[in-house]
Amino acid sequence: MKQDDKLYNEWLDEVRNVQPILSNPDELTTAILQQVSRIVPQKKKRKSLLIGSWVSGIAAGLLLCLLVSETLLSPVPDGVRVEEEYRFQENSAYSLPEGWERMRLSEKSDYLSGQYVQYKKLRQKRVMELTKKTY
Repeated sequence: MKQDDKLYNEWLDEVRNVQPILSNPDELTTAILQQVSRIVPQKKKRKSLLIGSWVSGIAAGLLLCLLVSETLLSPVPDGVRVEEEYRFQENSAYSLPEGWERMRLSEKSDYLSGQYVQYKKLRQKRVMELTKKTY
């Protein structure tokens, strides 16, 4: 490691101490100016990239704020009733049979499946009546 550092320092000293050979200084000057003029548009490109990165960063920040607000703030309006109120509300469409709490899961499933089949038949009948009226 020390030998590598020593070689690097020797090489760096050589490069710093060597002066360029100026056989034609005018050509060197024009070449340098041409290179500088080529570099200037790249800075404009970098500036536009910098502006683009700022805009995308701001957009990402806004989206993050929206995500946090959606997560923390409840989207439910104040006028909506709580689930507990619905649990004890009487349903007029259909009622549960007597002894619902004591029924086994399979019996409950059979009962609800039957209710669903009746609902589907009733709905299909209504659709058929509506289509007959329109044609």
